[in-house]
Amino acid sequence: MRVVSGTLLLLGLLALLHAARNVKSRQQSRPKGRRLRLEIDPSVWPELSSMKALANRSLSPWTYTGSSEESRFPRWLYSAQCLTASCLSLRGEGEDAALEATPIYYPTLVLHRVPKQRKANKKKGRSSREKYEFQLRTAVVSVGCTCVRPIVIPQQ
Repeated sequence: MRVVSGTLLLLGLLALLHAARNVKSRQQSRPKGRRLRLEIDPSVWPELSSMKALANRSLSPWTYTGSSEESRFPRWLYSAQCLTASCLSLRGEGEDAALEATPIYYPTLVLHRVPKQRKANKKKGRSSREKYEFQLRTAVVSVGCTCVRPIVIPQQ
């Protein structure tokens, strides 16, 4: 059994080494700084259906709304919107005014495409295409809602 697993591991490593050599040779033939291909494996994204089920079972239910920006990656960001102002009763008797439904915020990293700053000394008319660069920024999104006790400020 060890021989078989060792052989499979060795074959896998050889395949990776071969693929890395092919990628290097292809990259050397291309012009530098032209294009970046970014692929994201869809299996790493959580399933939206399981998130919807959790949102409906919560004592502070929420729904997701999406916002789109052409210059942002990912283009679509979804944020939670609380459906009630207070939390639902455990017994199913409506809302419990003693607790508030509050969004849970989470900072996430996004890329923004912005026009590249041109140097003053560069010759004009060399390239008619506009060049861009990506800036890493933080976007704060609400990921769900939770029940909290209200903040009470006593009157003097």
